[in-house]
Amino acid sequence: MLVEVLGPPSPQRRTEPGGPDPPPAPDNWLLDTLQGLKAVLKSIEREQAGCLEAIHPHHQAGARNLLHVIAFHDHVHPGLAEALRQRGLGPLGEGDPQLLATLEAVITALEAIEGPGPKGATAPGDPAGPPGLAGPDRRAPHGDPHLGALAAAGGAGRLVTLPAEAVERPALIAELLAAGMAIARIDCEHGNPAVWGRMVEALRQARVATGRPCAIAMALAGPTLRIGLLAPQPAVIRARPPRDRMGRPTQPVRILAVPPGSRPAPQDPELVLLPARLSKMKRFKAGARLRGRDASGRRRTLTVVRRGPDGVLLRADRTCRFVAGLVFRQRRGKARLEVGPLPLVGGERLLRHGDTIRLTAQPDRGAGTLPCTLPEVLPDFRPGERVLFGDGRSGGVIRAVSPRQVVLEVTTARARGSRLRSGMAMHVPDSDLRSPTLTARHIDDLAFVIRHADMIICACVHRESDLHTLRRRLEERGGGDLAMVLTISTRQALLNLPQLLLAAMAHGAPVGVLLARDDLAITCGWEELAPIQEEVLRICAAAHVPCLQARDRRDRCQSPRTGLDMRSQGVTGVPLP
Repeated sequence: MLVEVLGPPSPQRRTEPGGPDPPPAPDNWLLDTLQGLKAVLKSIEREQAGCLEAIHPHHQAGARNLLHVIAFHDHVHPGLAEALRQRGLGPLGEGDPQLLATLEAVITALEAIEGPGPKGATAPGDPAGPPGLAGPDRRAPHGDPHLGALAAAGGAGRLVTLPAEAVERPALIAELLAAGMAIARIDCEHGNPAVWGRMVEALRQARVATGRPCAIAMALAGPTLRIGLLAPQPAVIRARPPRDRMGRPTQPVRILAVPPGSRPAPQDPELVLLPARLSKMKRFKAGARLRGRDASGRRRTLTVVRRGPDGVLLRADRTCRFVAGLVFRQRRGKARLEVGPLPLVGGERLLRHGDTIRLTAQPDRGAGTLPCTLPEVLPDFRPGERVLFGDGRSGGVIRAVSPRQVVLEVTTARARGSRLRSGMAMHVPDSDLRSPTLTARHIDDLAFVIRHADMIICACVHRESDLHTLRRRLEERGGGDLAMVLTISTRQALLNLPQLLLAAMAHGAPVGVLLARDDLAITCGWEELAPIQEEVLRICAAAHVPCLQARDRRDRCQSPRTGLDMRSQGVTGVPLP
């Protein structure tokens, strides 16, 4: 994956796997190779002088080292690490926070072992690395007090997304602080400035009460490609008996039949409420049985447990699915139960392998079509590109593209079909969509973000132009010094990471990276997740910027007092002073 992120290796570089030994060569092969690498690192500084001039002084060291790492990756010989090991010298790492200084130190040590190399080699008294970067700790200082404080405390911390419950329970934030929350993330895709303001005020009060510092990070997702609004359909009430871990029913499911429109008092959470019209109430005696067919067409039997003022309690030994209008009758009596009207719910589509689906710019037109939330990007698709839905276990390949629709052949789906619902995310790992960086709503939200946040987490940045647009919007509103965390959640953002970092370093504001592992696993493949994570950490270490890792949604941070599970992110151990 590093080859894709940093670019293809040069033709002269050997790429055989397995850590090959250095080839038979003259005695000074290793020293010549190291000197050649040093010349390459110096050369890229000259070639990219214009790029370095645009970098803010606070980020000069990180930008220069990032360029060194890119050049090192393109020219290093795969047998170099083994040759250094044979001489008792440590390997040169692509994530070294000061690669040129380390290279010059290795050259100096090798000259002491094997004698001086060709003219122009580094002398023992030469400074190791560019001016201002010598010394035992060669890492450039970071300008962000919050991310830098985390690193000073050991290089790791915890970022927690505040749940909606935090608005109603301010004490929850104090418990999160006690559990180790160092950065509170507010998701601007949910709620509004009034709700966010209450979260911010509760956090400030909790900081005063506990004496614990905590930064505020606000996340802007930007426009997201999702399934549009599907036509609503009648609800289905599913009553399923509790089961053990082997899937065997442990007891019947309990169903409370209540008059349509009534609002009974809170009941047992395992109790299923069923709006129903009951005829001949006196016939609903304990033990009476009503028979009929459920929504699946299967015969089901409902047994009366009791009749009370709140309704009729029934039980069923098998799973029942109810829709409006279903009728259950007493076999030898006049008792009758008819399922009452049920509210409409969001629509869904069932995808099967081999189906053809049309992504359209129009509202939902029924089976065979899917509306999308960003119709303006439809012309950016190309035949042969993939489209994945939800968690990536269903999707297809584009077969035809027109300005108003995209024809998709389903190639991956569950054996019994995959269900798609309104608002489900659509992932396009092979496409380069030119969606707007910010919508009008996000632009309006920037005023609140600038006023209250310590840093902004932006998932809307996939290329340099996106970054420039967002930075310009911030500067127009007086937020040019706001720390920016770049979310790497798509393949496009991953491949553009070095360019994004260099563009972000042109400003004096602190810069960080958030690695969205679950999204990258969908777009790049689960088998690539581990190497992607390693290479992003190396690039961040090379650029002297902190890296945060968003855990998979199944990873949880549990409060020891409340037991409440919440999504969390970890600030990884990218070393910073």
